Parts: sequence; C-alpha cells; structure tokens
Amino acid sequence: MPVRIGQSYVSEAAAEYAKARQKEREEAAANEKGSVFSELQGKFSGMKFSIGTNPFSGMGTNNVSISPKILMQMENDPEKRLEYEALLYDVSNTDLVQGRNLKSAGWIIDDNGGLRAWSVGVSDNRNQSFVKRSNTKNWWQELLDKQSKKAKKTSKGSLKALQEKIEEKKKEMASELKDIPYLPVDQRALKRMADSHVTDILRDNTEKIMQIPYNGNPMLAKAYLQNNKVAGTSQAFKNIDELNAYLWDNYQVVSGGMTSISSKYLKKCLTDEDSRNRLFDILRAADESYASRKDEVGFQGMNVRISENGEVTTESSKSTVTVNEGKRSRQIAAAATQKDMQAVIALLEQDLQEVEDGYKQNKCDEAEVEKVKRLLAEAKQRMGTLPDREPTQEEQSIMSINMLI
Repeated sequence: MPVRIGQSYVSEAAAEYAKARQKEREEAAANEKGSVFSELQGKFSGMKFSIGTNPFSGMGTNNVSISPKILMQMENDPEKRLEYEALLYDVSNTDLVQGRNLKSAGWIIDDNGGLRAWSVGVSDNRNQSFVKRSNTKNWWQELLDKQSKKAKKTSKGSLKALQEKIEEKKKEMASELKDIPYLPVDQRALKRMADSHVTDILRDNTEKIMQIPYNGNPMLAKAYLQNNKVAGTSQAFKNIDELNAYLWDNYQVVSGGMTSISSKYLKKCLTDEDSRNRLFDILRAADESYASRKDEVGFQGMNVRISENGEVTTESSKSTVTVNEGKRSRQIAAAATQKDMQAVIALLEQDLQEVEDGYKQNKCDEAEVEKVKRLLAEAKQRMGTLPDREPTQEEQSIMSINMLI
C-alpha cells in the first residue's frame, strides 16, 4: 500500500529502499563524501540524470531531470533526500513506455517538487503529463491511465483507417474479377482471393495494430474492425471459471500467482466489454513489466492487485545481499594478532554463507561471492604472518573501533 514520506506517497518497497540507503550513507559518511547528484547516478545506474526542468530533453526512455533547487534541498535536508530517493525508486520501476512506439521519454522533478512525464513519438508528437504526488491514489497508475487513454484514441483512428483500406481492396478485387470475360464467377474463389488481401493488409500493418483474428472469414475481421476492438479483447465468457481459465493460459502474472483480482470485478468483466478489455490491458502490461525485470539482480517478484472498481496497485519486491568490502578490509588491516584475525575470518565465513545463499535466490551476482572469497583468502594468508599472543591494550582498542564502524 502507498506510504507517505514528506509530501509524497510512494510504494512500501521504495520507502524501505530509501531508508536502507540512508543507513548506508551514515556508515560511509566518515570515509566518503560526494554530491547528491553523483550519488543518484550511482544508485540508479539504469537512469540518465540531468539537472534542469526542461521537457523533451534527452534520448531513450529512461531520462530524469531534477531541479537544482530540489538537489540543494536533498543535500541539506536528510528528510528531503529520503523523500526524493524513494520517489526516484518508484520512477525507476515504472514503465513509462507501456508498449508505445516512442523515440524518447522521461521524468521531471520541478522546482516545487512536482512530478511530470514527457514523451516524443515516432511521428514527433509530443505529450506531457502532470500528477499530484500528495494523493493516496498511486500517482504512477494515475499517470499511466492518462497515457493509456491517449493511446486508445490513436488506436481507434488506426483501426478505422485499416477497416476502410480492407473494404476498398475487397471492392477492387471483386471489380477486377467481374471484368475478366472467360472466367466463370465462382463466389468461393472470389471469397478466397478477398481473404488473401485481407491477410496482406493485416500483415502490412502489424506495427500499427495487433493482429486481428478472422480465421479465413473476412466478415469476422470486418466485425472486429467496426467495433474498434483489438484482437483477444472481445471474447465472451460464460462464467468466472471460464474467464479465470483464459487468464491463467494467457498471462504469466496470473499463472505465476502474482495477481489478485476482485471477484466483483471479474463478474463485471463477464458482461461489460470495456471492463474486460481494461483487465486484459492491465495484465498484458504487467506481463511485459515482469519479463523486463525478472532477470535483474535482487528482483524477487511482483504483485498486481485489481480492486472491485478496476483500480490497480502494482508492487515489486527487491532484496539484495552485499558485503561492506571497505569495512572488512579495514578489519583485516587492523588485526595485530592471530586471535584478532580469527574473529575477522569468522565474520567473512558468515558473509560467504550469506552471499552464496543470496546468489541462489537472485539477491546478488557471482561477483559479490568472488569478492568475499578474495577477502577471506587475504585474511587467511595474512594470519600466517601474525604473532600468536594476546593483543596489547592499544591493539585491542584499534581492533574494537574497526569492528564497530
């Protein structure tokens, strides 16, 4: 469910992520100090950051522009840094494209902390959207809903043009066949030839719309086009069990147990085609999001909840296991006796068990495991050079400090 941090509502995963980062900053503050902007570039490596508030700037679909005023607030106020890092976590995990054919797209955090999204289509059409983050409704769903409505209008226009093109081709073919003097008019042959042109037209337009099922029957294709419906969204189901079976067979987030749909909404989908189409759109987008993220290190899964009103809440979980290499290296260097090094080796062996388990659970990559193995080998090698005696009071104090910080 949404969690409020400062003036923003963000997901629980985003809040946990930002709090964990805050703890890491406190640990590293004694050793390192860098600008907020540089930190964000390192933490969200998949995003392209820039300073400013100008829309339509940048290539690709993962641009983030931040007002210098907001960066200054994050530099001076830990609560503001927590708020905007949580917001950026949600931004980085929100699919702004959602299957649309775009040249570029991005996000903007304004001077007042407001959030905007922009996109440039292949035909250079430009769109902007604005959302209020201080609203309990998930802002990302509100934003994507706005974009979905725009895309739906465009899709209807494309379908209407395609319908007219098919009808025109069929009339041309019928006229050409009738003008041939020695060819008997065979209605079935005429139908087959018209069908083939329907197929050609559909194939030529696969980049504009989804394939329309007509099973060799151009009248069925015509019916779909006249209703301005996309293939796969006009099925009728006798009952909820039949609808559930269809969802299980066609959507991975359903068959994988990642979806919870209100029974009232499912019942509404049986009789209301718009609700049914919306359900299919939601699940298709969820499948695409899952497919794009399932191989990310740390990704543990996602959960899609659809309420009785068709409102969607999407949450993804991410868990990582890491070892503080700098801290362990300091402990190895501070060990003055074999007894001290044995304590460090015990910690590294525990670290190794954790990262090996984490690697099996996709919580870290192989490089993290190799890093711990390297530290462990270094500690064991150095232990052979240390004296086997009790540490002095000074040595013990130095070691205690390095075990704590």
